[in-house]
Amino acid sequence: MKSQYASTKENVQHKINTSLRMFINRLHGNFPAHWHTDIEIIWPTEAPYKVICANQTYNVEVGDILLICPAVLHEIYSLSPGARVYIQADFSGINNLSELDKAFRLMAPALHIKKKTCPPEIYEYLCNCIDMIMKLYFGSAPSGNMNGQELDESVITFTELAPYDEIEIYSILMQFIAFCGKNLSTFREIDSVNDSNTLKNNNSLNSVCNYISEHFTEDISLEQIADYAGFSKYHFERIFSEYTGVTFYQYLLQMRINYAKTLLSNPELSVTDISYQAGFASSTAFTRAFKKVTGYPPSQFRVLNEEKYPLSANPHFANYKH
Repeated sequence: MKSQYASTKENVQHKINTSLRMFINRLHGNFPAHWHTDIEIIWPTEAPYKVICANQTYNVEVGDILLICPAVLHEIYSLSPGARVYIQADFSGINNLSELDKAFRLMAPALHIKKKTCPPEIYEYLCNCIDMIMKLYFGSAPSGNMNGQELDESVITFTELAPYDEIEIYSILMQFIAFCGKNLSTFREIDSVNDSNTLKNNNSLNSVCNYISEHFTEDISLEQIADYAGFSKYHFERIFSEYTGVTFYQYLLQMRINYAKTLLSNPELSVTDISYQAGFASSTAFTRAFKKVTGYPPSQFRVLNEEKYPLSANPHFANYKH
């Protein structure tokens, strides 16, 4: 049973002496359900993906960008052969930036940026960020990866970065995340009807989501948040579900669960401590809710984080050892 749970934890093989990994994946195969503490950015350049994150399905077309938040259980389906750019980065060491956690909570489980509907200037900025990271990460390695030339990923991925390149890459990633956070309401409004009432509601709901991200560990209710937003309880419940795709209490629960996942990586905290810190009334309620959302009790999910098994669906990296 333990090995069954452990098989979902991907041991991300970062570039030597860094907490970064970037590669171009040409494997036409599916990745079974797995999770890791890194953020993951997927940018299909030749073929689409279907990605399921925390029971939400994202059809990631060529040119789209998908940012998967840390500790999110996800599975990836390759619909056709072709290259996809991957960036994985561990932000767990940057634990004193509350806005970073807030950004991940608001984007969770993933942020899907669609090329077809994203404003051109926003899309161009994000693509430029990825291009800059690629140039720094791959260094003097030929860019044939993007031009159909097959390269040995082990040579590129597991070499060392030039001095200070890791700092520069993290700086670009921070700008990428900050830019996404500042434009989050834009991404959510893209498919909405652009009448004045819709825009007014979206502005209010964006403010509500920010408020929840700062107070989700407290005892807050639907009535309180509706009053904060200036709507009746029933009207707020309807427009909030349309805006986020889930009910208020589902949204609140997901934020608490995502925060609890982060806390579970700290072995010094007990499950009981984590349940109260994440805003649950008891450890029993926490365990029941956590298992319902993730499929695993908190204690077993913690075991997944301690196990060091690579993702078996990727044979190139499965047996790699430094």
